[in-house]
Amino acid sequence: MSKTKSVCIIDDDKVYTFGVKKIIKSHLPENDVITYENGKKALEGIKGMVDSGSELPDLILLDIDMPEMNGWDFLKEFDKIRSTVEKNIEIFVISSRVNTNTEDLYKIEWDEKVSDFIKKPVQVEALKKLLS
Repeated sequence: MSKTKSVCIIDDDKVYTFGVKKIIKSHLPENDVITYENGKKALEGIKGMVDSGSELPDLILLDIDMPEMNGWDFLKEFDKIRSTVEKNIEIFVISSRVNTNTEDLYKIEWDEKVSDFIKKPVQVEALKKLLS
């Protein structure tokens, strides 16, 4: 039996975000899903949750390439928020462009704030595993 989790998807691809949200809700309907189209909007939303005492997400699915504020910049700013809350929020970098020869994969492997990397498109079984 999986524990109910709150998932935050930060990705500018609306079709992808819709699909992932639909997969989560259809296979794991007890889980809450919130979405943001870039890092800046996500930071604003998460800061609002902290300020209002609302429940923070259990995990974040974070795209790297986004307008306004990319995933790396989000991680830098999120670190400031993360240090003020007790909850351990897992962050999974989700990207279609990262491969084993890129600087991004190196950053992901060595960034202690990132739990893991998942290549797009995300598979149903991978989502179930993250949420179990």
